[in-house]
Amino acid sequence: MGNLIAPNTDLTFVPGPCPPRPCALPERRHSGSRVHADDDGILVELGARWRPGDAALLLGGIRRAAERGLPLTLAHRGAGGGSLLRAASREWPHLRHREIVRDGRESFRTRPPRWMRYRLPAPTGAGAEPAGVAISGGLGGIGLALAARLAAAGHPLWLLDRRPAGGLPAADRRRLAATIARTRVVVDQADVTAAVPAAPFPITHLVHAAGELDLAPLADLAADDLERLAGGKATALRTLVEALVPAGLRSVVAFGSTESRHPHRLFGGYALANELLRREAARLREERPEVRVVTAEWSLWSAVGMGAASAGMAGRAGFAVVPPEWGVQVTERLLDRRRPMPEEIVLGGPQPTPERPVAAISGIGGSSLVADDASVRRLVRLCLPGGTARHREVGPRDRIVRAQVADDTVYTWGSGHRDWNTRAPGRQR
Repeated sequence: MGNLIAPNTDLTFVPGPCPPRPCALPERRHSGSRVHADDDGILVELGARWRPGDAALLLGGIRRAAERGLPLTLAHRGAGGGSLLRAASREWPHLRHREIVRDGRESFRTRPPRWMRYRLPAPTGAGAEPAGVAISGGLGGIGLALAARLAAAGHPLWLLDRRPAGGLPAADRRRLAATIARTRVVVDQADVTAAVPAAPFPITHLVHAAGELDLAPLADLAADDLERLAGGKATALRTLVEALVPAGLRSVVAFGSTESRHPHRLFGGYALANELLRREAARLREERPEVRVVTAEWSLWSAVGMGAASAGMAGRAGFAVVPPEWGVQVTERLLDRRRPMPEEIVLGGPQPTPERPVAAISGIGGSSLVADDASVRRLVRLCLPGGTARHREVGPRDRIVRAQVADDTVYTWGSGHRDWNTRAPGRQR
């Protein structure tokens, strides 16, 4: 069951337990990536990790399956790639596909996680002691917004970015100068997918916010471009963590995207990059138990970031967007090792208000504070990836304030506006 309303909390979700389904798959004894095609379908086999050449292999398998009308199976032992299949189904709606994960001698068909509401820890009166923070993508809109917040708390900052500081727009140069006036700031121009410079001071925290957004249909995307996009964020995360552990690294927040869970058209390469980032973060947790690694998968940030131009339109359409001031406050909380935190979390911004009554993270969940049945139907369309669910209407005297999704049915109930935060459902069917 997924809750579409989280009373009096931020719009955040964590994946709950969802057991995989056993699935029969022919045993393969080779360890390399390969494609097998016959009249019954196309099978793409990958390994335990994403490797050079896998993007071209999977993209080729998708195109062949779409062109020939054959079912496509992706089988792997942890490499990933399911997000690209889901993105492909947006372009080719009739594409039949499945993802199977091999575990020892057994194979399992993956299931989407069942998302659960999560209440973020409230801010405490005393913040964490100032400590060195590295921010990859530190000269981007999100990086500069986060730097300003952390500078106010006295943290020394190391901003890493591929672009030179001198090439920033005037407004961003002023923001950077204001940050430098408040704390120690070191800016290094570096491609962290390849190497990380020596840390200028001990680094306790890392925010990995670097990334690349290149929107293109999979039908037109060159294999070389997908190869470049796919592994960049994950490679950079590992390079940064391995370089900074000797400098005292203890806490990491890796910025992912909800597109990795439920990609939209044109977002295939971006979705895959963020899926691989999430998988690499999970490996680092196992390898580096002394370092806390949180994967924060965001919806669009408004006003800053690579998707800022689309955020206004998305927000008006009912999608959850992240105000920068909210996003940087939450990131600061995620970095604080004194607070218990999930390993993976999806974040969509503050709860709805009467002025902005609908906020939904596509394919995951959302919240609604509405006064009519049509708005609930709209929320359902936004939240459910499999199409519109059945809907039980509320009586004409009710004010609709809550909704729940269970399987393919939406339950709604009403109450007065004043008690919408605490009222429990009176009936469901």
